[in-house]
Amino acid sequence: MNSVKILNFLNYLSHLISFDKDRSFRKKVIAKNNEKNNFYDYGQSFFYQSIPCINLKGLRNTEKRIKKLKLEKYTNNKIILDIGTNIGSILLNMEENYKEAVGIEYNPKLIDIAEMIRVYKKKNRIQFICSYFQSYEFNKSFDVIFSLANHSTFDKGITDTQKYFEKVKKIISPNGILFLESHAHLYEKPSDFEKLVDELKKDFVVLENGIYNFGNYYDRDRIFYLLKKNN
Repeated sequence: MNSVKILNFLNYLSHLISFDKDRSFRKKVIAKNNEKNNFYDYGQSFFYQSIPCINLKGLRNTEKRIKKLKLEKYTNNKIILDIGTNIGSILLNMEENYKEAVGIEYNPKLIDIAEMIRVYKKKNRIQFICSYFQSYEFNKSFDVIFSLANHSTFDKGITDTQKYFEKVKKIISPNGILFLESHAHLYEKPSDFEKLVDELKKDFVVLENGIYNFGNYYDRDRIFYLLKKNN
């Protein structure tokens, strides 16, 4: 897709012309990202998500997503799970007001990058796990779960949305908070996403919802919900 190539070129160019304290480290992160593996590349040769804490851009705007979803309002002293964490951008760039945060992702290269940044930024309350969400056995429940466009995935890492949410409901605490985000319209119809939310309303109460109105087509017009688990 030519537009993606242009976006990636501009994002890469921004790295080349930025001479700040993180420049040398960004070079290492980019080199790691350029390593080939057999997993689908959501970033299509650069980064799918931006990493504001090291001044590196991506196709999706992490800073604006965190602000729009008001994540930090609900994470104070909580135990958090980020499903499909990618390179950990959301967790790594949030305010550290949480008790503990776990990011799970099955692509080992992405977890390696997330871990590189975690160590570099000394984010000691975060743990990254390389595994499939559906098969991983968690030994704890979570006060807050981020399901940000991960209820089904283009790379087929998650294919059964019903089983996916069965597991989410199993590991979320009573009165726990679920942040839910739709896919881009090219992949998921808004009406299909709303049907999914309607099913979840049997077990959750809607606290907030809205639509992204920023960024390029990777972010623009996505629907989000903030849900609270029933006792």
